[in-house]
Amino acid sequence: MIAPLRLPDSETTETRRRLRRAHRLVASTLLPERTGASSPVPAVPAWQAWMVAVWVVAVTACYLAGMLGLWH
Repeated sequence: MIAPLRLPDSETTETRRRLRRAHRLVASTLLPERTGASSPVPAVPAWQAWMVAVWVVAVTACYLAGMLGLWH
């Protein structure tokens, strides 16, 4: 069953605003500050990404072949 839409009233809007403020406070307390737009993680070369993709497809194909009895 699909739940009916409720119209926002002032109490739920205020509650959501307070929750967002509390979430931001907790996040700013526990997480380090962002130090800019640059990411400290180096980019993965394209050939390595393709190798992982090929490996995943090969392992999945072997698994399916084994489950279907096509490969012992």
